[in-house]
Amino acid sequence: MQITVLPDLKKTAPGGNRKRSDASHKPTKIYSSCDLILPPRGPNRKGLARCYFLICKKCAREIPADSIFCCFCGTRQMPAEKKRSRRARPNGTGSAYKRGKAWTAVAIVGWKTVELEDGKKKRIPVKRTKGGFASKTDALNYTLALRGQQIKKGTVTLNTLYQPWSTSALLKLSKSKQTAYKIAFGKWEQLAYTDISQLTIGVLQDQLDEKAPTFYPARDMKSLLSHLYKRAIAQGDVTSNLAEFLVLPKLEEGEKTPFSSEELKSLWKDYADGHTFTGYILLMSYSGMMPGELFIAEKAMIDWGKQTILGCGLKTKKRKETPLVIADIILPVLHDLCEHSKSKMLLDLNRDYFYEQFHETMRRCGFAAEHTPYDCRHSTATALALADIPPSIIQKVMRHTKFATTQRYIHVDADSMLEAVNKIAKDEDSHA
Repeated sequence: MQITVLPDLKKTAPGGNRKRSDASHKPTKIYSSCDLILPPRGPNRKGLARCYFLICKKCAREIPADSIFCCFCGTRQMPAEKKRSRRARPNGTGSAYKRGKAWTAVAIVGWKTVELEDGKKKRIPVKRTKGGFASKTDALNYTLALRGQQIKKGTVTLNTLYQPWSTSALLKLSKSKQTAYKIAFGKWEQLAYTDISQLTIGVLQDQLDEKAPTFYPARDMKSLLSHLYKRAIAQGDVTSNLAEFLVLPKLEEGEKTPFSSEELKSLWKDYADGHTFTGYILLMSYSGMMPGELFIAEKAMIDWGKQTILGCGLKTKKRKETPLVIADIILPVLHDLCEHSKSKMLLDLNRDYFYEQFHETMRRCGFAAEHTPYDCRHSTATALALADIPPSIIQKVMRHTKFATTQRYIHVDADSMLEAVNKIAKDEDSHA
């Protein structure tokens, strides 16, 4: 309840200011009782009773002292009673959030320092999470177990192993492999600050299955983990490499479709009709060049005398050190492509336009199969195999370290298999 006292009173009381419409009666104090109005000036003011009244905080009109709302403008004179808020959980005890139909428990177990783009460093929390709870209460109850995984100083973790490894051995790998391992470590982030001696095969397998459901990302995660465990074994932190026991998802590669001999003839005809871009498809199909290598190939990398291209190899050391061999039939095409490009690059198109032109060429040639640029490389290996080229030579042309890898690039159709078995029969007849 809000009560106003006139300004000439000697006795004051706690409270806030309120305004009146009458300038000669300016209220200054708020009281909790009300009797009569006391004039601000008068010769007998010492003998007057001390009186109070309530004035509306909006329209400044006099209203009964026990009013909750103003009877003139309807403004509430006393603030509504605030509902008591639910008590928040104490800091550091964890929290829970709903994801889909299940609840996930979250707890902070430590802090790490990261470097920002501007060079400054920032401390951020290291969190542990566990999902799959049916209710929020169950998730909150589990935060106690998560908090039990607090990081202690001197604890050997995947992170303490990765940091020195990433500044030494990792830098000796190719750029693409460095990127793959950095991504893989990010997927181990949830376990990166756990004591390595507390990790089990089951925990590692669950993390692998959750973060990498397909083969190649899972392979990178397993390979990185193996590097870190080998380092831990060398330091005497653990006795066995648990990464060796992790099971990778099944490799499900889409079947590649190399160009048939009839399709290659159509590509040659399309190139002869003045479509220069088709020359890039022929170059890749007859040399085993990868699309990614074509994007970074420069004219200066070509040795016209030896008919090779060296310096655009990707991914493996073998591929980087072994030159691409240019067949006699492709040499004039390569000359044409160099003249067509206006830059130092062999291909002066961006990736999006390259793929657009590739699929446009496939439609123009009337190919029924859904070919991709990588089919060109498979066409090289398949054509060499059908031409009875020794496997060791095919492996070198494809620049593979193992012939088992080369075999994945060789695709033989039913007609080729029939021709092969008929050839065996003819050879037997000649020896009879």
